[in-house]
Amino acid sequence: MSRTSPSQQQQYVRFSLSDRIEHLLLLVSFTVLVLTGIPQKFAPAGWAELAIRVLGGIETVRIVHRIAAVILIIESIYHIAATGYKLLVLRARPAMLPRPKDFVDFFQALAFNLGLSDRRPRYDRYNFEEKLEYWAVVWGTMIMVVTGFILWNPISASRFLPGQFIPAAKAAHGGEAVLAALAIIVWHVYNVHIKTFNRSMFTGKLTREEMEHEHALELELIESGQLPPPPPPHVLRRRRLLYLPFAAVFTLALTVVLFIFVTYEETAIATIPPEPESVPVFVRASPLPTPTLDLETLYEHRRQAAGSIPHAIAEGRDDCLACHDLGKIRPFTPIHAEFQLRNDICQECHRLATEQMHLLPTVAFVEVPSFSRDILPALQAHCAECHGPEAEVTLMSYEALLNGGKRGPLVVPGDADSSRLILVQSMPPAAHPTRLPREVLELIYTWIQAGAPEN
Repeated sequence: MSRTSPSQQQQYVRFSLSDRIEHLLLLVSFTVLVLTGIPQKFAPAGWAELAIRVLGGIETVRIVHRIAAVILIIESIYHIAATGYKLLVLRARPAMLPRPKDFVDFFQALAFNLGLSDRRPRYDRYNFEEKLEYWAVVWGTMIMVVTGFILWNPISASRFLPGQFIPAAKAAHGGEAVLAALAIIVWHVYNVHIKTFNRSMFTGKLTREEMEHEHALELELIESGQLPPPPPPHVLRRRRLLYLPFAAVFTLALTVVLFIFVTYEETAIATIPPEPESVPVFVRASPLPTPTLDLETLYEHRRQAAGSIPHAIAEGRDDCLACHDLGKIRPFTPIHAEFQLRNDICQECHRLATEQMHLLPTVAFVEVPSFSRDILPALQAHCAECHGPEAEVTLMSYEALLNGGKRGPLVVPGDADSSRLILVQSMPPAAHPTRLPREVLELIYTWIQAGAPEN
């Protein structure tokens, strides 16, 4: 059987030029938003990083993404005004609204596709699939605009909304983008371009054969003259006079809102320029000089910097190493480990504060407490219940006191005021209920000040 070519068949207007321009703007803006938005959502992935580089870098991608978003919003504003014109001026049927027949058509199409029925549903101007897709675009655009404003102006948005709305908006924005992209690829492309290639959005028309297949009920209404005729010119003119001023004010108001949308917050648009790939931390202007001092000269410098003896060397204080041997009371410093310490050489570096020894106070000799005889038994008696050998923080050995726990050592040799073993005793009872007896605390304090020796 011979078939009539599309050019020879009777054609019916499906979409006006305005509708096709709207579709083109939606097609371009949506495609650009997907190409620039999805790589940003999955930025850590290798393919996304490559896509961002191919598109010109993250700054270019972010700017292009925002331009496409503005175009989508402008198209949406125009669509609202154009839809109002069709409904209020032309008094076109609200054919995109869901009706009970859509549910009947759904089950009838399901039965036909499963082979349970040999009768296809007869669709009106829009079938249930087209209505679902249309309202999905409307709903998705609303989500993207609201969450896009929050992400575009996060600092300002956080002044009116809880801070949790920022990551929530990011999740919703990215999730809706992925859903929309998959819906277009799986649903729209298949139904419109693969199953049957529908050219009406590009040509604006459908042939009679295509109308019989896709919109048989609408074709019947057209050919039977049941559709309402277009309004007379004078009625159309009167309706335009009433609608156009309202549409102009409405469009202007939304345009002002759009301007505020894109200029409300400047700081969130700018980003910090990336640092160079490798930056030397420190560049020395000239090499360090090689030390030229010999040991004798070095020791002489150290002797000149040595501190003075602040007390008289009287009976009981003539044995310097009794207090100032390695690991004992300050002012011992690690530099003394280089010397073979003897009492008779201490005054080679450390001079008396004054030659008039009798004017200096005579400090009585204080014996350094013994760790094994005095300190450890006291800790075992008062602290073992909570800080025994199996506890996270134990006080039952010398090593445990120096190592401490996650917060550092419990004892700082020579500095009792900074040692946690002493500091916890000044806490309120609610923080640390155990209180050491005063004589025990003074004993531990003296031992730490003496350098906390393991004696």
